[in-house]
Parts: sequence; structure tokens; C-alpha cells
Amino acid sequence: MKFKIILAGLFILLILCVLGTAMVGYSNIRYTSQNAVLRYISEHKKDIAVACFDPSNPQAGFYHNEAEAYPLASTFKILLLLGYAEQVEAGLLDPGEQIPLGALEAYHMPGTDGGAHPEFLKSLGEERESASLSEVVDGMMTFSSNAAADYVLSRLDGVNWDKLYNRLGLEQTSPPHSYLGLYLYISNHDTGTYDLIPLSPEETLAEQTRLEQLFVNDLEWRDAELKYLANFTNQPGIEVQKAVTSDFGARASANDLSKMMLAAFGYSDVLSPETQAIIRQHLEWPMQRNPDNAKTFKTLAVKNGAWPAVLTAAWYAEPLDADPRVLVVMYRNMPDDFWNAWLSSFSQQMLEVNVLTSANCGLYADALAP
Repeated sequence: MKFKIILAGLFILLILCVLGTAMVGYSNIRYTSQNAVLRYISEHKKDIAVACFDPSNPQAGFYHNEAEAYPLASTFKILLLLGYAEQVEAGLLDPGEQIPLGALEAYHMPGTDGGAHPEFLKSLGEERESASLSEVVDGMMTFSSNAAADYVLSRLDGVNWDKLYNRLGLEQTSPPHSYLGLYLYISNHDTGTYDLIPLSPEETLAEQTRLEQLFVNDLEWRDAELKYLANFTNQPGIEVQKAVTSDFGARASANDLSKMMLAAFGYSDVLSPETQAIIRQHLEWPMQRNPDNAKTFKTLAVKNGAWPAVLTAAWYAEPLDADPRVLVVMYRNMPDDFWNAWLSSFSQQMLEVNVLTSANCGLYADALAP
């Protein structure tokens, strides 16, 4: 009898192993393989924007929905980096300035950046009580800390954004505004969850700024907000998060992101060589974080981002064995199953790196063919 029980247990375990293997295989076929990503792209053409080209000959590149504004998520931080670099080059900001970590913490809203800010602080070391301004910018670009981004934005009052946008030729890029203000606009202890209040774009930005300043400067308001956040039942629904980040978050077109990357890497005269060097120091973090990238690329730079139903990335790459490429890929209105699968597997990024390695935009061109 005991022998039969053992056999039955082994049989059940075998079935579970087979089912687990089958589910992994199904997930790979359905969601995460390169063919799955390409099939998704071909089936969701209206919600994908692509710009893929040799920066020395942009006219010969591949483009799809490139002039339409898409939600940006953290990819917007490229623009903040450009503003910061110009301020440093002009002598208005000192990258060596020591910033108390408490000044960054004032902008940190737990649970809004996937743990990016705690990871950034961990990288500094437990004994640190401050970080240089340059390290804070690394926190914004390498780790994608929203608190670091909002602090950097608070130091960019000297930037003439309208003038910078005109110089870069940006046509579909929204004005800079804080991540903290956006997330508080979605839900906070004072006004509750966003409920389609009919505000103008100007009023919306003003309200986001008001909420951000309350969180940063009013300790009583901040403490009440943190207690509100700690109660899971107060979390806004995913559909509300999708609506607000899509409608009121930072936006830009693939064309505009391409112009930023071209300026950063010297394919236009919009930015000085000194400013470009500062930008590259922070944008080429994949080469610094993973030395193995040097086996494939001379230069690799990226800023990507994620909001509910949104994935974005802007790349510049110089492969060792192929021509340089600028690649911008933006997804919106993603179904939850694909978004969750790609967020954990980086499937879309694997395709992007494949395209950059071979300097071949044809994979996107074929998938998005009429």
C-alpha cells in the first residue's frame, strides 16, 4: 500500500512538472518569444510608434506613427537630462554639489517606481547621507528613480524650456512636470481618486504642482498622505491609473525623441560638444553597468519607461560590426497580459537589442507592413 502511495505521489509530481513546462512553453509562444513580440506588433499597428534609422541618413529609415504624441513614462527623463547638461555647461549647476538624501526623500512616494528609488539609494551605500548632483542624475537615468527626476527638475528653473524645444525642433512634447504631482493627481488623501474632473490642461498642471508642493513642503499633509498610501484599499484601480497617465502624463512623439538622441550624440549642432559629453556620461549607462556590452557595441545608450499599458524606449547604438542606429519604440493601450509578461521578461527590449545589433530595421518594417 505504501509503495502505491509513493507511486501515486510521483505520478502527480510528474504531471505537475509536465504542466509547468507546458505553461512556460505556452507563455513563450504566446507572449515572450521574438515571434510573439513581432506578432503582437503586427496585430496592434495603431498603438505602436517606431523610428528606426541610421543617424547619418535619417531619410532612409523606417517610421510608423512617428509624428503622433504617445505617453512617455520615464523616457521623458531624457529631456530633463538635456536641460541639466546645458545648465552644468553654462556653470549654473555644479555636478559635484552634495545633495542631502533627505532632499531626495522629500519627493519619494513609495510604490510608484517599482522600487527604483530604494535600489538607487542602495547603490550609494548604507553609510551615505548625501549624493553628488551628478549621482542624483545617475539615479534618474540608470535606476529611473522618480524622486531623483523630480529633484533634478526642481533645480532646472534656469532652463528656458520653450527656447530649448524650439532649438531641438520638438513639436509633440509636453512641458516638463513632476512624476510625484501626476501620481498624487491620480489619488491622494485630500481630494480622493481622480474622477474625470473637467480641468483644462493648464489647470491640470497647476493642480499637479499644487499637490506636489504640499507633499514636499507640508509635513502634516505628507504624513497624512503616507498613511493613506499604506492602506492598500486606498490604491486607485488600474483603469484609473491608465487613464490619468495616458491623458495627463508626459508625452512626445517618436520624431521628437529621435531629435533629442540626434542632438545628444552630435548629429546636429543644437547642443555644444561639452553638453553632449555630459549627456552621454549619464545616458550610456548600459556600457558602464554591464561591461559585456562592449563585446557587441562601441556605444549603447537608452532610456526606457513603463506606465500601466505603456512601454517606451529610446536608444542610440554603435555596434562593433554594423552602422549606428537610433531606435525609438513606443507601445500604448497594451492588454494587461502582454504588458505584465513583457514587463517581467523584457521581451520587447530583446527585440530592440537584436535590431540594434544587426542595424536592421527590417523586423519592424515587416511586422508593420500594410
